[in-house]
Amino acid sequence: MPKIDKPKSRLNSDETMTDSGLKSHSGSFLEGLIDLFSGLEEYRSPYAPTVQPPTEVVDQLIQNASFKTGLVSATCSLPPGPLGILSILPELLFIYRIQGQLVKDIAAIYGKEVQVTRELLLYCMFKHGGAQVFRKMIEETSLKILIRPTTVRTFQTILERLGLIISRSILRKQFSRWIPLAGAVFTGTFAYYDTKRVGKTAMVLFSKEIESLNYESDTDSPLVAE
Repeated sequence: MPKIDKPKSRLNSDETMTDSGLKSHSGSFLEGLIDLFSGLEEYRSPYAPTVQPPTEVVDQLIQNASFKTGLVSATCSLPPGPLGILSILPELLFIYRIQGQLVKDIAAIYGKEVQVTRELLLYCMFKHGGAQVFRKMIEETSLKILIRPTTVRTFQTILERLGLIISRSILRKQFSRWIPLAGAVFTGTFAYYDTKRVGKTAMVLFSKEIESLNYESDTDSPLVAE
């Protein structure tokens, strides 16, 4: 697999947040996001395919992960002001790690862990917040998931677009740090339901047939080979 050069944020003037430090935060966060997905690729789920219908087991996994991310987010939101702001990026990366492992656990229960790619991880974790980002990468029908392997350049572009979405989340979290108790309740609840959406997306996805399409391009090498 080709090494991915860590991308730089492309926030333009009308997309830049009022906080001047948000650009550098977004750039460093994207670097952390790439490292996170490298770690998730090495994660091996302790779960195995079930003989019985997996719905009950998967629902319990989703509930546990949702509670965990809600607790993490609420706890990190308790320190007020600048101290709380410093915890935003570690909080998000920790939450995304929990959600990524949840996706792989659900895939393992459906017997499809070996089919989990970075594309599918991103799709499950961010589809509900930016479905349009994945139009060229994932095609979902009622019975099948079609995956188009991405190039290194395309994958970087996707991460940068997600970076814009995540930057807005960072800005909301910055405001919540100035109202610790109410902010902790808000961010904890948001993380709880966000993880539930990730889990439900993964459950629907891995219950379908997954097919990787052949790579067709002469300009770049594929990031994920079949």
